[in-house]
Amino acid sequence: MDFIGERLTLPSGVVGGTYVLHPPLIKASKLTNAEKGGVGKELSDGWVINFAIGCTFGCKFCYVDEIHKKFSVRRAGNLVNNPWGNYFSVPENLREVMEKTPWEKWKGQEVMLSSTHDPYLPQLFKWTRMILERALPAGVKFCIQTRSPLVEKDFNLISEYSKQVRLQVSVATMDEKFSRMIEPRVVKPDRRLEILRNANDYGLLTGIIIAPVFPPVKGRPDVKADLESIAAELSGIRPDHIYGESLHVRGINLAYLEEALGEKITLNGFDTECEQLFNQTLKDYNLTGRWWREY
Repeated sequence: MDFIGERLTLPSGVVGGTYVLHPPLIKASKLTNAEKGGVGKELSDGWVINFAIGCTFGCKFCYVDEIHKKFSVRRAGNLVNNPWGNYFSVPENLREVMEKTPWEKWKGQEVMLSSTHDPYLPQLFKWTRMILERALPAGVKFCIQTRSPLVEKDFNLISEYSKQVRLQVSVATMDEKFSRMIEPRVVKPDRRLEILRNANDYGLLTGIIIAPVFPPVKGRPDVKADLESIAAELSGIRPDHIYGESLHVRGINLAYLEEALGEKITLNGFDTECEQLFNQTLKDYNLTGRWWREY
């Protein structure tokens, strides 16, 4: 099995497993604009690479758990019935799938890396490097979406193909205490912004998704002040792309959040209200961006 000998140490309480992945590694995705048949999110040209079931970051707000509980039982078994963040299954044949993927077929097409897990998890980052080493010389373009500083290990490679890659991070809040409540296994928000600063030094195309923006809760009552603190940091970084999205109900993610926060969350009308606040805040800091509405 290819994963033997790799760093697969899992956080305490996380159940691991393997599954068989079928080539090609690149699959169709709805995370593209409406003109290409997508949901209106500019994250790819309609393609994605996902090579794990589950994500050890286990962010409480993540929508992916519902997807796996509905559709991944056949591949991963009852593993996915564990709480989100407590299961993680990897392909036992990933190297073979890489070799059987005709990378040149997607020359000039932007592929998201990744949409259902972070591609730079400690358990995956070496494999992500191998994917990039095969795909970039073949002309594949990437939107790399991560919360992990491990992506900095690949800046030397990515910078060689800087016109083919945009690197994006996501930040939901600048409040460290609140961040620990909703995304306990992820580095602090300021460290994620540092990824963008370091990427600027390499001349990389960068972006950020400010998401999910929470309504007022006890852990972080002032939405406006939080958005302003993010915008203030971004005014010095000047990312090429800024997107925003409010917290949405996706399966059982709200139940995970309410348990973590110890309170009920009310979202009635918040999406529209926050869109206005997002746009005004960016304008106040001489930034431009796009809000992703509920779909």
